[in-house]
Amino acid sequence: MKLDDRLTENLRNFFRAVVLEKTNDVIYKDICERLRVAGMYYDMNISNADRYRNHRTGELVFDANEVDKKIILYDSGKKSGVEKVFNFYYDGYEYVHAFIEFEEGVAERDIDMEFCEFMADVVYIVASRHNMQKMLEHAELSDALTGIPNIQCVQGKYYRMLQNAAPQEFVLLRMNLKNFKYVNEVGGAQAGDEAIIQYAHKLVNMVDEDECAGRLGGDNFVIYIHKDNLKKFLRKVSSVKLSKLKSAPRNRFDIGAWVGVSELGENEDKTFLERLNEANIACGLGKGRLNQDVVYYGEELERMIMQGRSVIAAFPAAVKNHEFMPFFQAKVDMRTGELVGFEALCRWFHDGRYVFPDQFIPVLDNEGLITELDMAIFNETCIAIKRWKEMGLNPPRISTNFSKKNLFIPNIEDKILRVIEDNGVSADDVEIEITESMKDIEYERLIRFVSNLKERGLYISIDDFGTGYSSLSLLHNIEADVIKIDKSFTDVLTTDPKSVILVESIVTIAKKMNMSIIAEGVETKEQGKILVDLGCNLAQGYYYSKPIDYHSTTELLRNCDFEPVV
Repeated sequence: MKLDDRLTENLRNFFRAVVLEKTNDVIYKDICERLRVAGMYYDMNISNADRYRNHRTGELVFDANEVDKKIILYDSGKKSGVEKVFNFYYDGYEYVHAFIEFEEGVAERDIDMEFCEFMADVVYIVASRHNMQKMLEHAELSDALTGIPNIQCVQGKYYRMLQNAAPQEFVLLRMNLKNFKYVNEVGGAQAGDEAIIQYAHKLVNMVDEDECAGRLGGDNFVIYIHKDNLKKFLRKVSSVKLSKLKSAPRNRFDIGAWVGVSELGENEDKTFLERLNEANIACGLGKGRLNQDVVYYGEELERMIMQGRSVIAAFPAAVKNHEFMPFFQAKVDMRTGELVGFEALCRWFHDGRYVFPDQFIPVLDNEGLITELDMAIFNETCIAIKRWKEMGLNPPRISTNFSKKNLFIPNIEDKILRVIEDNGVSADDVEIEITESMKDIEYERLIRFVSNLKERGLYISIDDFGTGYSSLSLLHNIEADVIKIDKSFTDVLTTDPKSVILVESIVTIAKKMNMSIIAEGVETKEQGKILVDLGCNLAQGYYYSKPIDYHSTTELLRNCDFEPVV
């Protein structure tokens, strides 16, 4: 099998074609027929070789989904006999295997091994180009951190799927992981990356071959699956266990998810991006206003969105026209029936009717307008206090809520004091309610916020106490005057012995630290009696009074006749 002029010319053409990336089976055919080659092919690992390396044995363990088992360059269709295999290496490990099969009847003595090695090198050149192409395609369509499909890949697969299926057969999901920041807090950013990678590959394994899951970025994912598989899939993602992270080897995390669902009606037809936008909106509302794990986009959600936009549009004029007003809920000493304070709660009187708080407060909170609302209610409360004093009434201290988002308003402490001074009331007339905070940066700012206000003579109460993870730390680091026991404890006092023990512990600790204690959500006499027995004498709730408007509160200040519970 020596080279003749024609074969030499064919090889020149072949190399020219390789350089121009125009190799084709016609060139292979002419060369291979003259050499009596029955077939020529290669296989290779198209991913990062080290990713599949068995670090104990040093061998490569290939993933069938990411390895081309046999890429054929030439196949004559004739029966083969002798086969020669040539191995090429990368970083000391086998990377490409070039195969040359000769026709049946070709003996070993007829094969020129030097020329076969030359042909194998040619195969390797083709393999390397093919590998580079695969790597580029992989980079373009894969998420850089996890290696799973990115949004471009998911979108492309979605449209290819629609060539053989109706879009109504599939639902499109947008997922956001719950409390994923906790992984970063425990193990640092590296643990977070490891966890995202592990979660991503678990997610990919949850979908069928004609479905697809991809990463949008951060802890957000996009998936399309068969409508019939939705319930099963939602059960799986409700709790995904992550463990054996190198940066947090002793920790195990159960990760849930907020899920927005885009589901098409019988005659609906929307683009991939339109459906993704629907799923995004549903996921965001589920995480925020609705606090629901799974939310379906539909007419009801569209009405809610329109209502939210109306709230945002009306907000500036509503503040200017004093449409947001405080309703006052009494705080009572249950031993004596004495009125000891009020909490100012926001109500909105708009277009001749009251708008329920759950219809506007979550919207304003999501839009970052809640801080303006807090200050508006605080101002209205100070105005009411001044009026009552001018009537000769002596209102007890009134508390108002300040969202944790106020912590990062520049000079917020000065603004609070300015409202008090402008309305001619004193710091002793009001009380600032704050909620337990979660993030470290908020917690540190919260300590400074409370300290600054305390130095200026204001009273501070901690709202919803016992619901955050930092409760005991709050007692140690924050000089609050009042602790408000959360309604969730009060609700079960008559049925849950553990709740009684927890409330008793809170009361004991607070008293030893010279703090007052008030229970929220007291609705029955039985709850009141238990609280008094536990040492908590102050209560706020429907048992004594619902939140009432300014005029009703004025009458209550003139004629208060609450009864003690004991």
